[in-house]
Amino acid sequence: MKFLEHSHFESLNSALNFDAGVYQIVGRLESYSCKLVASEKRLFKLMNAADGLSPNDLEVLSPPDSGSFNSR
Repeated sequence: MKFLEHSHFESLNSALNFDAGVYQIVGRLESYSCKLVASEKRLFKLMNAADGLSPNDLEVLSPPDSGSFNSR
């Protein structure tokens, strides 16, 4: 993820910071990209290349799928 700067958010951020009697409200609006950055891509490839770490390998460890719970 990468932080994205937006000049429009600065005016909103200033509106989100105010005093409310005894309390001070501090708010902030930020945006991030969902696209993987280079370091995250490398980590993803490394994890997928490792034995036993794919979702299919881990499926064996999950409990069997049952549609209902048994009551005793």
